[in-house]
Amino acid sequence: MTVFNSALRWYLPLCVLYLTASAEFDGPVVQTNLGGLRGQYVEVKGKETLVHAYLGVPFAKPPVGPLRLAPPQPTDGWEGLRDATKQPFMCIQNRQLSIDLAAALSLKVEIPDVSEDCLYLNIYVPAKASEKAKLPVMFWIHGGGFSMGAASMYDGSVLAAYQDVVVVMVQYRLGLLGFLSTGDHHIPGNMGLMDQVEGLRWVQEHIHNFGGDPGAVTIFGESAGGMSVSLLLLSPMSTGLFHRAIAQSGTAVMDGLHSSNPLPMAKMAANSSGCDITSTEKIAECMKVIGKEALLTIAEDPMMRFAVTVDGHFLPKPAEELFQNQQLHKVPFMTGINTDEGGWLLPGFFAPPNWIEGMDREEVLAFLSLIFPDPKDHWKAELVTDEYLGTSGDRVKIRNGFTQLIGDFLFNIPAIKTANSHRDAGVPMYVYELQEPPTILTKLRPSFVGVDHADDLIYVFGFCFVKALEGRCIEEDERLSLTIMKYWGNFAHTGDPNGAGLSQWPQYGAEGDYLGIGLEQVAGQHLRRERFIFHTQTLPEKIRQVKEKMSKDSPVVQTKLGGLRGQYVEVKGKETLVHAYLGVPFAKPPVGPLRLAPPQPTDGWEGLRDATKQPFMCLQDKDVMVNLISKMSSMTMEFPEISEDCLYLNIYTPAKPAQDAKLPVMVWIHGGGFTMGSASMFDGSALAAYQDVVVVMVQYRLGLLGFLSTGDHHIPGNMGLMDQVEGLRWVQEHIHNFGGDPGAVTIFGESAGGMSVSLLLLSPMSTGLFHGAIAESGTAAMDALLTLDPLLIAKMAANSSGCDITSTKKIAECMRAVGEEDILTLAKDQTMRFLVTVDGHFLIKPVEELFQNQQLHKVPFMTGITSDEGGWLLPGFLAPPNWTEGMDRGEVLPFLSVIFPDPKDHWIAELVADEYLGTSGDRVKIRNGFTQLIGDFLFNIPAIKTANAHTDAGAAVYLYEYRYIPTFIADTRPSFVGSDHGEEIFTVFGLCFTTTHVKLSSPCTKEDEHLCKTMMGYWGNFARTGDPNGAGLSQWPQYGAEGDYLGIGLEQVAGQHLRRERLIFLTQTLPEKIRQSKEEKEHREL
Repeated sequence: MTVFNSALRWYLPLCVLYLTASAEFDGPVVQTNLGGLRGQYVEVKGKETLVHAYLGVPFAKPPVGPLRLAPPQPTDGWEGLRDATKQPFMCIQNRQLSIDLAAALSLKVEIPDVSEDCLYLNIYVPAKASEKAKLPVMFWIHGGGFSMGAASMYDGSVLAAYQDVVVVMVQYRLGLLGFLSTGDHHIPGNMGLMDQVEGLRWVQEHIHNFGGDPGAVTIFGESAGGMSVSLLLLSPMSTGLFHRAIAQSGTAVMDGLHSSNPLPMAKMAANSSGCDITSTEKIAECMKVIGKEALLTIAEDPMMRFAVTVDGHFLPKPAEELFQNQQLHKVPFMTGINTDEGGWLLPGFFAPPNWIEGMDREEVLAFLSLIFPDPKDHWKAELVTDEYLGTSGDRVKIRNGFTQLIGDFLFNIPAIKTANSHRDAGVPMYVYELQEPPTILTKLRPSFVGVDHADDLIYVFGFCFVKALEGRCIEEDERLSLTIMKYWGNFAHTGDPNGAGLSQWPQYGAEGDYLGIGLEQVAGQHLRRERFIFHTQTLPEKIRQVKEKMSKDSPVVQTKLGGLRGQYVEVKGKETLVHAYLGVPFAKPPVGPLRLAPPQPTDGWEGLRDATKQPFMCLQDKDVMVNLISKMSSMTMEFPEISEDCLYLNIYTPAKPAQDAKLPVMVWIHGGGFTMGSASMFDGSALAAYQDVVVVMVQYRLGLLGFLSTGDHHIPGNMGLMDQVEGLRWVQEHIHNFGGDPGAVTIFGESAGGMSVSLLLLSPMSTGLFHGAIAESGTAAMDALLTLDPLLIAKMAANSSGCDITSTKKIAECMRAVGEEDILTLAKDQTMRFLVTVDGHFLIKPVEELFQNQQLHKVPFMTGITSDEGGWLLPGFLAPPNWTEGMDRGEVLPFLSVIFPDPKDHWIAELVADEYLGTSGDRVKIRNGFTQLIGDFLFNIPAIKTANAHTDAGAAVYLYEYRYIPTFIADTRPSFVGSDHGEEIFTVFGLCFTTTHVKLSSPCTKEDEHLCKTMMGYWGNFARTGDPNGAGLSQWPQYGAEGDYLGIGLEQVAGQHLRRERLIFLTQTLPEKIRQSKEEKEHREL
């Protein structure tokens, strides 16, 4: 549930107001042993005496320089009188969020600038409180999801005046600076919570100077502030620093703000800041010196969420374990919730647009995927949905169930669990439910909203008595505010909220007594009883039963190698289940003597093999893939560990295929430039279910282990491609056991996977292993992934690994023995690229020659491109920073130097630049020309060349251009980007309907779903018949002399001569200009 950070970070107390204060020239002065403070006088409505306010009082040294990401240090003193009349800087955060929300609520608010130097207190003291007064102290901790908030967003003057208490408001480090953790001693984390402890230490030492009693300190807070209070009750660091505690709408067991594994987020942040992430020490060193702008960029990134973690200092064990062991401070404790915690503020960030009008069940399930992030737990989300939504399709009832669900999961159930734990430990415990919303807020939101998250702050701080709200509160608001301040004040004075003139508040005990607080106070018992039983008893029992049933009922298939126990997979829109068999071996582990050797058929096994877990990914730089996917905020997927033992298949088959079933088989080959990728990055369940096909995902060796070549028989190369062949051989021999037809196998892949498909069409090794082929955004004519001289890179790799490079034999012997760490180091080296080569076995001649000789398998072939192949993903690797704002011609030419590496060919690069960029200096036009150039050189022109070669050889060819931009991607990048590289994958695999390890975290639109079905229809028809056409689909013309193709979008439109002008330029005009230039040069030399 760590994803809940992304919503709670937006929390801004709705009571943020600017107090109109009267400050006299000779404001109040207080002396401490650190130095003197000059504050200001503050008026409070209904009180004749003034409150003394001291703002921006330092309690710790500025946490900058060597103190960044380190525990806080006690503040130094100062000379003379320090001005304490101005709000302190806010801690580093996305300040604009506060500005926008204040404007939306028409509130006057002072929002200071942000700074790392932010560890300050605001202190409010009743007038004429002497040092001997010994008033109770109320120490406020603000909320904001540990990513935003400040002392300046609150005003303690009214509470101080009406309850005769000293109110202290603490600021603490937020976001990265407060909660980044490497999971070890380099950056243990929880610095923001340690700041709160340091603030409490300051109070113990100095609050007597303000008339406060250090022996009567009550900590209180709301939301993440309430969670802070609850965590302070569990921390050994806070022992003796407070004597009572109030946690409002936030407690220690709010799982959404905890992280059991903080390192991946630390790596993401470090990587985005340009840091070395090879060790936690290097991450720590780098993050301690990055600039303020980098910090602000991270603060503005909704994917970067830094949570509370078990650090061994502030929090020695998980909160649940501390509760079970009753390891907590046994001081009087008060906690509670509002009637409608998920009623308005939070759904604005979790729910789709127009949610207030009503919602669908699918939109609620998208939210529940945040609570149950493991795709295998989708069935648990369905159980919860049944409880909260029932079977009704009424959109308003579903909306109401959704808001209740948010409140229960985030606040209500954690609050009751926490209250029970403190009660069981023998603590005086008081629980409340706030049941009356402030009228000044009800006017700003729909009538169906009850008492929303943070509504309590209006009453607790008496904002009806702040002059800025004069006339906006009704009498009932003022009366309820006075009541609540009395309860809170009494608790601070005595540890018991009861007192004269107040309804009796029963202590929380075995009957779950609590107080309903509204215009009238009504005692009740067993708050949220039914839902609490559901969450703590019914749901766990159902989960136990389902798991037990699933373990007994999981699908089993028998092969001559042995049996496989798989798992059932749900697909949205389909009642039947798909059978998934994961990690099925098709070759012996390519380790030891089999490293850098052709794959060998797998051995069999005894009994039933577990086929429910994703296989290891082949050796690669895993962080690159994780970071790439993390930028796609709408997508979740599973990333297994990496290993040389990685030659496995994932197989998806429609439920219960008949013993004699002969379903078409679709074998998927993943992309990733032959350096990264895995079967676990894809999910074939929806395609299998909707098209009644068996989907097989193959893994193959990558990088050095898959494509290293010495250019001779010692290491001929292309081992990764031979792995694909071995996978296809396995399919021929065993797929009938899964209901598949070995005589109807279609291979398909994208990018390097599409190139693999296209190369398999040219290889004698793959003869008879498949019967149709689909190459998406990648073909054999992609020169960028081919090399004619592999020995040079082999020598580089061997040399960097300490090998003898005097002969290819010695290189081969050494590289077969180097350690896995050395191989991973090479995988992370951007200069080390291991490519496809002519090896004499898999690829017997150069691709162009095979095309010219029509030496290819003449099976039906489908290929195509997206409308903007170079639009977004690839420029991120190839273009300079800030390329999206525009580029210069000089920034494009370095890319062309990669295509034309010979310095003598610079004039050719200039010709290409003239064609794509023109003579204009317009930076946006140059940027657009650059993205078109990438797409044409890498994908578009090779695709058309390949389609022509197959057509000329007499094969049935179908060409497409994919033009759709999925709505769940459009918001993650600039509007100028069209359909980018790889985007057809979302619809080919029907990701709108998947529920397991790869799925979308935001709901699809009807248009997204419709195109998923259309694309799966075309692909499925092709697998069945060799022709994509079928009932209910627009006609797709066969590719021929006129270059017919299909434009695929929300509407399918046939066209002719795809990229015609650029094809003519690159295949005719440019070669002719080069020929003429060479002739002229030769003539001059004569």
